[in-house]
Amino acid sequence: MPRHLREKVAEVITSEILFGQAYEIKDPNRFIVVFGSFYPIFFALKNSKSWPKLQKIAKKSRGAGIAGLKILIPLIYDIMELFLEPSNRFSRGKYIKELEAGMDAILTEFEKSLKETLIMWGNNSPDEDKKYQGIRNFADLAFQESVLEFMQKNNHWIFLEGIMEGIYKIMNEFIMEMEENMDLFDTLALLFPGRNWNYSIKELHKEPFYLQFKTLKSYSTFFEKNPDLIKIVNFIGRQEFNPSSDHIDLSIFGKNRIQTVNFSDSINNLLPMEAIKLLNPSLKRKFYADMLEGKLLSYQLLGKHYTSPPSIKPKGPMIVLVDTSGSMHGAPQTLAKSVVLAMAKLMLSQQRDMKVIFFASTSQHLEIELSSRKKMSEKFLNFLLYTFGGGTDFNTALASGLKSLKENDFQGADLVFITDGKSEISDKLLLASWEETKRKYKAKVYSLIIGASGAGGLFNISDYIYLVDIELASEGTVRVVRLTEYK
Repeated sequence: MPRHLREKVAEVITSEILFGQAYEIKDPNRFIVVFGSFYPIFFALKNSKSWPKLQKIAKKSRGAGIAGLKILIPLIYDIMELFLEPSNRFSRGKYIKELEAGMDAILTEFEKSLKETLIMWGNNSPDEDKKYQGIRNFADLAFQESVLEFMQKNNHWIFLEGIMEGIYKIMNEFIMEMEENMDLFDTLALLFPGRNWNYSIKELHKEPFYLQFKTLKSYSTFFEKNPDLIKIVNFIGRQEFNPSSDHIDLSIFGKNRIQTVNFSDSINNLLPMEAIKLLNPSLKRKFYADMLEGKLLSYQLLGKHYTSPPSIKPKGPMIVLVDTSGSMHGAPQTLAKSVVLAMAKLMLSQQRDMKVIFFASTSQHLEIELSSRKKMSEKFLNFLLYTFGGGTDFNTALASGLKSLKENDFQGADLVFITDGKSEISDKLLLASWEETKRKYKAKVYSLIIGASGAGGLFNISDYIYLVDIELASEGTVRVVRLTEYK
């Protein structure tokens, strides 16, 4: 197949799958003159069970949609080229089962149609279809009639389903893979934005991440099975903050400092060398392909400045303090990690900064930052493997939260405590300093207290308190999680 026809076939399929725009064939004759025997194959694809499933996957995740197209489009090229030469009959076994009686005539007609398609493509220039004003000659008329005649033959649909069976099998395997693991891939894409995930199970088995990814999937599944957790994370994640007066500068949401160069799909921060591709017809397609896959070279900018309070308040950063003491071991540990993972996915998808602070005794302290300045993703994955243990010290946790609130990246942040509440805040000076800082930065504190009947040591510092009740099944696994707001 000539390159320009390959690109046109890819455009038609991409329009349907990736953008959800039905490709309407208003003039079948013109479509046949341009695409030849791709016409019946296109109809077979659109009427397959795999087609809407692939569209649904692409709608949910652009990365998965692109991965599906990378598999599907070459298979379509293969199937068309496979029938052009008699010598390829043996290779057809992976695409088509042994023909039933009476189907040989249809195969012969289809091969003839494909050969005429190849001849027509060889005679046409890349821009000839643009000049098309009708049937150009008797050869075109005869060719169109042969394609339409093939589609009117008895059993032609059974034949098409047969030759497409191999494609459907491969696509169904991909669809099943994505339905099971797409959320995992999307999470990895958020945690490691500079890495191009190919949305393949083989990717998940690569060292050294296999154990981390398996754990990541288990916590994601736990979270999705508990509606109360989903509600509370979405509620916390919607909170907004007012930028303080010392943040006022020249432009709304302006970013005034170049940090580095990375890959993205952003047009606003594009490097000039990428824009030059738009001047060349061939490189223009490369530009659009790179934009879809987030591979355009772009400036990464930093800085948050506002000319005045925006009409729609920007969503602020988040600081999550997680109790990793020994009393949190078991089901509370699973719940805490699931909530932290869900919040990380939400914050990263909204391009908001997040810091996770793990606390236990005074000597046990760890901070992980997921922000535009730091992306400690591998440490975050390692946290999911970490086993909780040790004592509990709320003074250490509060001091860490206080220190983080004063950092430039986290001024105006809301705080989330996840704990079983088995400790007290004994440092009165720390508590006074905390109240002053909390008022200054208008921070809100949300406390999720697991397995307790009261707020414990967090009553005086929390704006919202939720008691988390975990119901266990007979085998010790978590059956259901319930949240109750504590007044």
